[in-house]
Amino acid sequence: MVFWRLCCMVIVTSLIGVMVLGALAQGQPFSPPPRGMGGQPPTPPSFDREALFARLNLTSQQRTQLINLMNETEEKIRQLLTKLHEQRKQLMQLYQQYQFDEKAAQRIIQSINQTQAELLKVHHENQKQLRRILDKEQFERWNQWWKERMFFPPPKGDWGRRGRDGKPG
Repeated sequence: MVFWRLCCMVIVTSLIGVMVLGALAQGQPFSPPPRGMGGQPPTPPSFDREALFARLNLTSQQRTQLINLMNETEEKIRQLLTKLHEQRKQLMQLYQQYQFDEKAAQRIIQSINQTQAELLKVHHENQKQLRRILDKEQFERWNQWWKERMFFPPPKGDWGRRGRDGKPG
């Protein structure tokens, strides 16, 4: 399952690259994704840290630990996402050339994979620390709070398992 998702992600990324290169090859400017009202990016839902903390009924020690964890994790993720953005930009610049250096592309792809793995490790460490700070009841309230505020639509298309004959099941 993970293998197929990884393959699909690579295919989608490749298709996006081909579309971008096609637009560049035709001399047309690349158009950014659609924006919200007034040409501005849609505003993300606000994060009210105090409302979350009140719901969790934290001790002062837990509050301090959780604030520190959130700040540290946010900074690590920000740095890694900045690095990832630069790496992807390098790869796209390389792909803009008709004849490109295959080994250089592979090195950049490897570094992108490494940065994405580092992001997953940061998330994993954050989850471990969260369980050391919160008790089980607080953790359940934490999860419920995030579920109410986060929306992840299912991927488009049929992502169910398929047999060798290509039919679902």
